[in-house]
Amino acid sequence: MSKRERTGDLEEIFEILVTSYAQKGGVIPGESDMCWRPATDAYETDEHFIVQVDLAGMDPAQIEVLADKESLVVRGIRRESSVPGKKHFHKMEINVGPFVRKVAITVDVDPASATARYRSGFLHVTFDKGAGNEGDRRQVTIGR
Repeated sequence: MSKRERTGDLEEIFEILVTSYAQKGGVIPGESDMCWRPATDAYETDEHFIVQVDLAGMDPAQIEVLADKESLVVRGIRRESSVPGKKHFHKMEINVGPFVRKVAITVDVDPASATARYRSGFLHVTFDKGAGNEGDRRQVTIGR
């Protein structure tokens, strides 16, 4: 990454922080406010536990998926997709920047069975139901 690209990223992050600061009435955001939380559905079928996360406009390479028997963690960074250069926003509702979402897994699943795919702006993580091995959290690769 060139120095110019890093400078552009810093300017983008600064703009996000300043906008967030202004939207919160001049209050410095807390740690929990520094990340946005994407909309998420978690449901089960007869054979699977499935988590669907709304991550429109994401590059799957910028998404990290971690799973164990008790929880699923999805995190990453969504880059701003507006035109480069100086802007004055009239409306700003699309969250950009870092995000994290932790979803409790409330049924018995096999974490080793977790698969992830990103399609049409949604991340789908699917677990096989049933007793699995206890183990450490593992990274789940996102397939196409």
